[in-house]
Amino acid sequence: MILTEKIQRRDVNRSSSHLAIVFAQTMQTGQISFSQWYELMTAPLEDALSPEAEDAITRLIYGVRHGLIRVI
Repeated sequence: MILTEKIQRRDVNRSSSHLAIVFAQTMQTGQISFSQWYELMTAPLEDALSPEAEDAITRLIYGVRHGLIRVI
């Protein structure tokens, strides 16, 4: 099993290092799982995020809205 498959199965938490991994993997593959997407969409409602984390989430939202990233 390759590393990206292991990362996809992990739930998204709000740590900046894990968010960076999810962001990099999503940008590389052009896909994000529905569970990861849901966690990212609800993260700003539950916790205060750093400006870097907010920027990463905003870029992912932009990518999904414009068809650059697929939610699977």
